[in-house]
Amino acid sequence: MTVNFYLDKNNNTSKQERAIFVYIRFGKKTITVHSGEKIDPRHWDVKKQAVKKSYVGSPELNSFLNYIKEEIKKLHRQSLVDDIKLSQEEFKERIKQIIGKTQPENTNQIFFNAFERFRESKKISRSIRTLQKYDTLQDHLKSFQTAKKYTLTFEKINYDFFERFTDYMFADLKLTNNTVGKYISTLKTFLIWANEMEIAQNTAYRRFKVFEEKADIIYLTQEELDSIQGLDLEKDHLVHVRDVFCFACYTGQRFSDISRLSSEDIKDGYWHLRSYKTKDIIKIPLLDKAKQILEKYKEWEKPLPIISHQKTNDYIKEVCKLAEIKEQVTLTKYRAAEKIETTKPKYELVTTHTARRTFVTLSLEKGLRPEMVMEITGHKEYKTMKKYMKITDKRKEIEMKQAWEKEKLIKIAV
Repeated sequence: MTVNFYLDKNNNTSKQERAIFVYIRFGKKTITVHSGEKIDPRHWDVKKQAVKKSYVGSPELNSFLNYIKEEIKKLHRQSLVDDIKLSQEEFKERIKQIIGKTQPENTNQIFFNAFERFRESKKISRSIRTLQKYDTLQDHLKSFQTAKKYTLTFEKINYDFFERFTDYMFADLKLTNNTVGKYISTLKTFLIWANEMEIAQNTAYRRFKVFEEKADIIYLTQEELDSIQGLDLEKDHLVHVRDVFCFACYTGQRFSDISRLSSEDIKDGYWHLRSYKTKDIIKIPLLDKAKQILEKYKEWEKPLPIISHQKTNDYIKEVCKLAEIKEQVTLTKYRAAEKIETTKPKYELVTTHTARRTFVTLSLEKGLRPEMVMEITGHKEYKTMKKYMKITDKRKEIEMKQAWEKEKLIKIAV
């Protein structure tokens, strides 16, 4: 009796996975049974009738195939010793039982188990928002393989996968270029980790393009900030949100750091901050307006009246609407090559992060050097400042033209 393994021939596309079949021959009889496993023909060694070593998960799969072969031979020997004559169908049924007893570790499961390990390893060093981004990426990968019938393994993370996955995020999930780029960048971070941990040996991810479009920056002008600061609000929750937002505008810090502010952090007119995101220690000079806000709540248990991030985002829009910040703003995004424009009143676009952007923009307009702004905000890359510098240059151009045109009109009137 001989036991061999062959790939299913009923597949016209050589690059698609094919079923691995077991062929048992004794005498003139041949029994064919599906092993329950599939493999891309490119990773199958025809001569050795085994999976090539370059394939991720090859040890487990080859071990499983060898197990099947030995168990079938053992079954045949036992039937001869016991003089048990099994019919072809009975023998085939016994083989199916053997295959069903022990399956190799699923390479798809290896991929997602590794992703869980990756997330767990970053749990202490990454922010909650970053961990949420990992979770969302994992959800997208799982929904992609279900929708497109593309079983994910480390070996199948190639350029074909990249194109299919990005197309899925654009066409099915309706995500924009920057959002897709964010998830591709996160995926590459995971794959680099997997290679460093020697879980994977595939470096095709190096060719993956991270989409990045220039995002519109929403910030408040000095006039708009002053109008919010001077607004007479009747509802306490709006007063509290306004004050926290303005404190962010005067310090340039993230909401995550402001929400963790304690009285011990304020010393000699400075906020001694250990950034939650970057872990850097930043010494921030407090402007008089920032000090006045802190003074307002000095009797409180905490330095500022912080509520949830989501509620703060909701209420600051309401505050900005009351301050009549209603300028129509057109935002431009791209989904692949498709241009998407949306126009909304400015107050609808204001979030806690608008405060940080307001600080950077107004600081540059007032003449603060970009390096000094980066020192205060904790920005690491100069290219981030360049985006704001372009905005302030544009504002200079507008104001310069307005000033000169105004002078021209006065001369004409005279």
